[in-house]
Amino acid sequence: MKKTASALFAAILLAAAGLMLSCKSQGGTGDFNNAGGKPYEIVVSIDQELWNGEVGDTLRSILLEPVPMFNQVEPQFDISRVNPGALKDLILRHRNILIIQLNPQTAEPSSVAQYDVYARPQIIVTLTAPDTNGMVRYLSENRQELQQLFEISERNRAVENNRKYGEKGIDREIRSLFGIDMNIPRGFSIKGRPGEDFLWVGNDVRTATQGLVLYSYPYAGAEDFAPENLIKRRNEFTGRIPGPSEGSFMATEDYIRPEVEYIRIDGKLWARMSGFWYVENDYMGGPFINYSTIDPATGRVFSADCFVYSPKDPKRNMMRQLEHIVYTVRFPQTPAAE
Repeated sequence: MKKTASALFAAILLAAAGLMLSCKSQGGTGDFNNAGGKPYEIVVSIDQELWNGEVGDTLRSILLEPVPMFNQVEPQFDISRVNPGALKDLILRHRNILIIQLNPQTAEPSSVAQYDVYARPQIIVTLTAPDTNGMVRYLSENRQELQQLFEISERNRAVENNRKYGEKGIDREIRSLFGIDMNIPRGFSIKGRPGEDFLWVGNDVRTATQGLVLYSYPYAGAEDFAPENLIKRRNEFTGRIPGPSEGSFMATEDYIRPEVEYIRIDGKLWARMSGFWYVENDYMGGPFINYSTIDPATGRVFSADCFVYSPKDPKRNMMRQLEHIVYTVRFPQTPAAE
């Protein structure tokens, strides 16, 4: 039986999740340069004619799809198109490369992912189809998988960097307070610790602020992970973050209700809640993404709340950096309470 397009992409996603952290390569030269480019930037190698037609329209709808639950429109990725003949020299050392090509001799669309071929860390994804219609159909059927493939690659790079070069002093503070291992990026600092169940770390960047609030509370039952209870607990803890004026504090915006989904990170179940925050009695606000799970060692709920304040600068990369911190969490090796 032939594999479907979705099955092929699923196989690539599994490879991305497993291979990037171990820095294995497929087809690499062994002589590596540091990969160039910015996070979430993709070089797309594609013929001008395809780019100007339905294939290009489909690609742009996938890669430039707006990030959900942001108060300004920002794309999932930044893209730069090059002609296939220009894919050489420094461009070949880019961190993310997507190659789109047609080959009439192929019977069906195919996907190939390669790692650390011309630089490290690097991913090169090659999509091949027999004709334009086949490529458009393949892309349309696998739009989410294509986004996830590059997202996983960016995430794994960030996780590895955090573990190697992060703020070890804050890591020790988190271990002392919550009993877990977590890796905070370089440049972050402790902003507040009001209580034994709460830690606020952050990073001030020009006119923007990144915040990560860690807190825990006793687990009462599955109802703790219902949206209304996640919001209630978030307000309880983030309300400890003072605003810029007297009597002001952070709260969750309820005009646009937060969205909750349940995901697995390294096999462990988490609730991921995204929404908007504001400062009561002031005019600040922005997006947040909250991750909550059960600490198997303590039987308590552990939450990591990521928020960004950036009225001028783009928020996507700042929020993604915060989310990637959550993927560094490692709980003590005890039986899961799920």
